[in-house]
Amino acid sequence: MVIGGDGMTALAPQILTRLSRYRADDLGPHAAAILAELQRAAAVPLPLTIVTLAAALVDIVAHEAAGPSGYLDGAAFAYAGNKAALGWLRGRRNSILHHEAPSDGLMGEGEAVSWQMADAERAIHALLDYLEDISIADDGY
Repeated sequence: MVIGGDGMTALAPQILTRLSRYRADDLGPHAAAILAELQRAAAVPLPLTIVTLAAALVDIVAHEAAGPSGYLDGAAFAYAGNKAALGWLRGRRNSILHHEAPSDGLMGEGEAVSWQMADAERAIHALLDYLEDISIADDGY
């Protein structure tokens, strides 16, 4: 996370670069649309949107028959990504979308924006590690 001179927060440049390298070529159309939206949300940045889209993309890639789930076996998905990171991502997405109890960063705390940005970066890392494990890598530059 980077805090500019104007006090605005942005995702770390290396995370934006890593995310921007991903292309939709190996994804189905639904996943490709969500990836493009995630990349746009990261550029703004919209941290809560980033977390929800990253979690959605993990699920879509695993189930969209027009994408990797149409040509990879189930073992590729079973071993993809860091399970703790993916579990955190799903839980954080759920805490954002399904209010069941107070949740850090969503209760008007003074540090909420910083926490949300850290969560967004963590979400992107979890997603990209998952994609790399199922051999959907960046375009190599």
